[in-house]
Amino acid sequence: MCNTRRLRSSGRLLVTTLMALLAVGRLANGQDDKDPHRPACTSSACRKIKSFVKTHYCGESPFGNGPVDGCEIRIPKKLGSGIQVEANFDCKWIEGVRKCAQHVQPAAEVRAILVGELRRLGLSAKAPGPIYFTVWKPTASDWYLAEAYYDHAAADDLTLCQLIAIIDRSSQLHILRKVPFQKTDADKPTMTTWSPIDLADVDGDGHIDVVFEADAYEDHWLEVDSVGDWPSRTIFSGLGYYL
Repeated sequence: MCNTRRLRSSGRLLVTTLMALLAVGRLANGQDDKDPHRPACTSSACRKIKSFVKTHYCGESPFGNGPVDGCEIRIPKKLGSGIQVEANFDCKWIEGVRKCAQHVQPAAEVRAILVGELRRLGLSAKAPGPIYFTVWKPTASDWYLAEAYYDHAAADDLTLCQLIAIIDRSSQLHILRKVPFQKTDADKPTMTTWSPIDLADVDGDGHIDVVFEADAYEDHWLEVDSVGDWPSRTIFSGLGYYL
């Protein structure tokens, strides 16, 4: 009986050890199977993309509270060669208040397409506050990356609506990300928003991909969409940090 108890105890110890090793292995890979924004990245293609993303869009690593191979997100100071900026805006925190400014306005036709889509997402024509626009044009492609972003803070409430899309040469809209018009807590927003931060051939296939920073309040990560064929697809999600 004593030998049996020892065997059971040894068995439990072995299982516990294996579970601990598996957990460490997941952390070493910088992935948590329960983290929907950082799925396992095990294929050679994924690892290639991850290496490119970490090299070009990551600063200090690790950063915040994880993941272990996560990083402070580093936004390029300027876009790569061959990318024309048709419209852009930026936002800064000033004395605890987020202030945005539009620097270059989009063409009237592009603006009309984007505003029309925001209306379909629920933004009223009488909504207070401005709409901000980003339009980037790769010179070697026949499409634009376009963003329309609206937010308005009043007391503890934040109303927000967002669209990021590709506009092709036929003026057709291919939606990459969208946030329907909604109200949330200004200090603890409940939705995910995205910011396009670059256009680059991330996977080395000769086609331009779109790189995003995703923001879900205290969780920030990077995503990459392949837009060479339609519909587009997300080919990477991960890295970044959470608080």
